[in-house]
Amino acid sequence: MESYDFSRPIHYTATVFVIHENKLLLLKQDRSPFWLLPGGHIEDTELPHEAAVREVLEETGLTVELLQKPDEKARTKIATPLPVPIAVQLLPCRDKRDIALYYTAKVISGELKIDAESKQAKWFSLDEILNTPEVGPNTKYHATKIFAESNSLFFS
Repeated sequence: MESYDFSRPIHYTATVFVIHENKLLLLKQDRSPFWLLPGGHIEDTELPHEAAVREVLEETGLTVELLQKPDEKARTKIATPLPVPIAVQLLPCRDKRDIALYYTAKVISGELKIDAESKQAKWFSLDEILNTPEVGPNTKYHATKIFAESNSLFFS
């Protein structure tokens, strides 16, 4: 993360619900008592959807494809459509605030291996998500919606 200015009062982050074989990937890190989604800061030189894919690869070793696609009908000579996040939220984070952009993705290659930030990675079924106290209410809410709206893209 060479080009990120951590002195800013508001940070922009990309967070990803990675779905594979009817399960959601969550990470356990020392910085939180909760299981967390892969994600992190959007660097100054990247677009939000690029950060989402990069963060998943860095934190898990998995290459993913975002399920949100740009609306190509909105493309003009000067406007490039981007994938629209499934949610955007303002979150407190230590002495600053994060504006978190959430995406969904499917795994296209790689083997799961965690980076130094994480101490554990686990694939959770929806039932496990809902019944694990260390999965936060925000993750439970969005996971429930994602699984309810599932289609062959999510669960192939």
